[in-house]
Amino acid sequence: MRNHHPHRQRGQVLPLVTLLLLAVAATLFYMFNGGQLVQEKLRLTNTADAVAYSAGVFEARMLNYDAYANRAIIANQIAIGQAVGLASWAKYMGTSARTIRPYLYLIPGVGTALAQAMDYYASAMDTLTPALAVAVTRHDAAIQALALSQQLMHGPGDAVAVASRLALMQRVARDNDPQAVVDPLPIGDDFIGFTRAYATRGDRRRMGRLVDDSREAFLRSRNWNFGVVLLCHGIELRKRGSTELIDLVDGWKSMDTLSAHHHRVRRWRCRRSERPVGYGSAASDDALADRAYSYGGSRSTNPRASARAESSDGIAKGFAPSATTIGGGAIPSFRELSDRALAMDAPSTRLTVRVTKSAAAQRFSGGSSSVKPTGRLQLFDGAMVGGVSAAISSVEVFFERPDAGNTRHPGRTELGSLFNPYWQARLAPVSAAARAQAQLRQGGAQLP
Repeated sequence: MRNHHPHRQRGQVLPLVTLLLLAVAATLFYMFNGGQLVQEKLRLTNTADAVAYSAGVFEARMLNYDAYANRAIIANQIAIGQAVGLASWAKYMGTSARTIRPYLYLIPGVGTALAQAMDYYASAMDTLTPALAVAVTRHDAAIQALALSQQLMHGPGDAVAVASRLALMQRVARDNDPQAVVDPLPIGDDFIGFTRAYATRGDRRRMGRLVDDSREAFLRSRNWNFGVVLLCHGIELRKRGSTELIDLVDGWKSMDTLSAHHHRVRRWRCRRSERPVGYGSAASDDALADRAYSYGGSRSTNPRASARAESSDGIAKGFAPSATTIGGGAIPSFRELSDRALAMDAPSTRLTVRVTKSAAAQRFSGGSSSVKPTGRLQLFDGAMVGGVSAAISSVEVFFERPDAGNTRHPGRTELGSLFNPYWQARLAPVSAAARAQAQLRQGGAQLP
């Protein structure tokens, strides 16, 4: 058997180990460099998502604020209508008390006490109406402030909104990656023009219809009849009154009348005569063109009482022409979806943002890393077109009620508008057109 001498093979594996160590070192370098590139890519992608979602939430909050402001305007408009209606009704009650007072003395025993009670009641009504006039003024001031806040928030042509949104996106980008840069011009931005100011008379009627439909029974009609008329003989009391939003935009006016109608036969014909008992009127503005309104039939049923209601004696105390409000109780300019948005089956707006980061600011061998390979290893530096890497992300702002199943009204669908604050934001897939536009900005490079 042949003997082997191990000591004769010493040192022969050293060159192989050296080559293996070089291969392992190169592999580790590639893995480290690739890992750094992937980490930078993911960080930039997450930053783009955060920027896009923050911009979407900003837009949704703006739309929801507009909706809350519009609902507050409507609520204050109804409050003005209530105050005007109560002032008119209080004036009518006061004049009725004064008319009835002289006849109460004819009641034996309690007539004087009843007459004094009527005097107190009439004075109380005169004390109430100035407070209602103050309420009208304050509610009208709130309406004007809400309308102004919408204008200031959007600015002309949505310039203020767009500038505020860009500042927010830049701050979010810095918080996620201090070296990330947000393109000042987003891709596929259709928020501009998604809403508009409804300022013309015809535009403002859109809100006026909602206000008019929201009137409760007290504002719609305060009518009743009392008495019996047989064969054209008898006395009937007819109460008429309502509160109207004039031409749906101009302001509120109310009228209440009560007349005694005496029926009798005269010259072989049934005749009716009117004797005014109570009357009152009030308005948020003294220059309302209301001739087309009958106020629950006051002008047609109680014409004499209606004439007195519109005289100086019939206007509620505190509602004289000198006490007009800032906006006259009129429907102000407000913000609502544009015609383009309202024409959509499901109104929504999309935004695609592009976030970039220069290669010099990234931690890999071709960037800010202290490891700088030379020779053929430079082929694996991860060179970037234009010296930057970029990521894009899209967000969608859409309208959806919390009760998506609409359990209260099955089968009905509520379309998006700025009268309900149900706007939300969600990340959305990037469209092919937006991706192509982003690639063109970077010289046609493939984006992460």
